[in-house]
Amino acid sequence: MTILFPALILIVAILCAPAYLVSRRKGDESKWFLIASLPAIVLWIGLTGIGYGAQSLSNIIEIFWILLATVVVSYLKVFLIDRKTQKPRQATYIMMALLAIGAFLLRAFMPVLPE
Repeated sequence: MTILFPALILIVAILCAPAYLVSRRKGDESKWFLIASLPAIVLWIGLTGIGYGAQSLSNIIEIFWILLATVVVSYLKVFLIDRKTQKPRQATYIMMALLAIGAFLLRAFMPVLPE
């Protein structure tokens, strides 16, 4: 598990790198863009650690949903939202907050999955 989470975040950063490069060329983009899933993953681990939500080993699939959402939201941000706004850095922070809210909602409403 100690190696799995950094490896998954690295894979997501590699998948989001083309969008980051496009956004970086257009304007001032935050370096947090590449690890936008990190706050959501840390929140998910914290909520799981305190026993919030369904507790099952199969619920680790929620992390993959968060990471998939990170890739999708990153590309939507760069190719849709950044065209309409002049503040890509602020949009990145909003994206990170939305991913953290999504992680909280996954922990709150995901049922217990059979192992």
